[in-house]
Amino acid sequence: MNRRTFFGAASAPLVFSSRAAPAPRRPNFVFVYTDDQRYDAIGALGAQPWLRTPNMDRLLREGAHFRNAFVTTSLCSPSRSSFLTGCYAHTTGVLDNRRDSAIRPGIPRVLPLLGEAGYATAYIGKIHIPNFEDALRGVDHVATFPGQGSYFNNAFVVNGKPTPTQGYITDHINRFALEFLRNRDQSKPFAMFVGHKAVHGPFQPDPRHKPPFENEWMPLPRTWDDRYEGRPSYLKARRKSWHGLEGLLEKYHYSQWQRDIAACLVAVDEGVGQILKELRGSGQLEDTVFIYSSDNGYFQGQHGLNDKRAMYEDSIRVPHIVHYPRRIQPGTVFGQMVLNIDLAPTLLDLAGADIPRAMEGRSWKPVLEGKDPAGREAWLYEYNWEKAYPFDPTQYGVRTSRYKFIRYPDTGNSDPDYPMKGELPYEELYDLKNDPLEMRNLARDPAAAPVLREMRARLKKLLEETGYPGGYR
Repeated sequence: MNRRTFFGAASAPLVFSSRAAPAPRRPNFVFVYTDDQRYDAIGALGAQPWLRTPNMDRLLREGAHFRNAFVTTSLCSPSRSSFLTGCYAHTTGVLDNRRDSAIRPGIPRVLPLLGEAGYATAYIGKIHIPNFEDALRGVDHVATFPGQGSYFNNAFVVNGKPTPTQGYITDHINRFALEFLRNRDQSKPFAMFVGHKAVHGPFQPDPRHKPPFENEWMPLPRTWDDRYEGRPSYLKARRKSWHGLEGLLEKYHYSQWQRDIAACLVAVDEGVGQILKELRGSGQLEDTVFIYSSDNGYFQGQHGLNDKRAMYEDSIRVPHIVHYPRRIQPGTVFGQMVLNIDLAPTLLDLAGADIPRAMEGRSWKPVLEGKDPAGREAWLYEYNWEKAYPFDPTQYGVRTSRYKFIRYPDTGNSDPDYPMKGELPYEELYDLKNDPLEMRNLARDPAAAPVLREMRARLKKLLEETGYPGGYR
């Protein structure tokens, strides 16, 4: 498959294959998602040609690529709670990664709902939600662990039982996933979530995956030397912190950093291949919707930053691939914007189950069927300041297919650690069509005033519609 196929501007009008007969049963679901994987960190996409991801490449080649997929909060726990519930972080209550940040009672959870609809259900691997026992209550099979976990000799909890392991964490996550597929209730369709620790830092690949990358030298990103003209003041301070290049490169040579990330991803790709092989061997592949994504994007030197949180494209975009041989034409590419909060309602929709009104996402089944060619017009992003990681201020914003508007509402915050002082509520506006690298803030450009007014109105409306605490300020 060539780069034009993957990056083509037009969306495919129809995914359902004319050669395929109607599915005889409700589909199975496999959702595999990584931690901190960039939207372009798949070898076949060509942006990082040193990557070795043959099984992810196969998913792209045989399935559908949503090239405009995003998370509504670019942070592990909030994003994972949104995948599970179909709700924004301010609705779930998981606002950050703290131990007391938990899914509120009464919030819908997709796996128990699928269980009620007759599915055998499983959650395997990293969940990183503090009250994970409650979040996964009602799931048939659980093999997870609290917090970040450890790349080596990780302590799992399997159906409530402490289960220590020896060796590499990704290998065990892959093993637990295969065990569920082989030992599940064969009389039911199944839904399995597989959450990976990789490729979260500190990046510790299995030694067996390091040699292929030892002689690779990676180019610096084009926005490496961003000087933040017209941008909020916190970015310069962040650049000098562990969230930025100056702090990062005290630990890593740039290419070594990239080598370690690439080697961590190999183990994930191996697991994708193992699951595909198991599904094929058991005759389940044609009837399984296999979705691959990540809990957030990642800065790898773009704008002089590393990590995530900020509402720039490298942080909020994620990979999103859907493989469903019975229904999806190979090599399909969609341009519609889809979000992490869309996963839960989509699975319920594909399963023929009711979607709770409390879910704030929208199913992308109509996109697959060619019934939603335009997709959503705009969506809300939110990030709440974390005092333990003080470099990124509270921010919310709205993104459309062309424009992005970011507003920092708490620049008058009296906390001495707050990263923005003495600035009126700061705003950023980017024309993504003409400035895809987000280098020119148009918020104070008189020529962009009509767009700015429109984006402010969109943001106010989204905050009101979703019940954001405090609203627009």
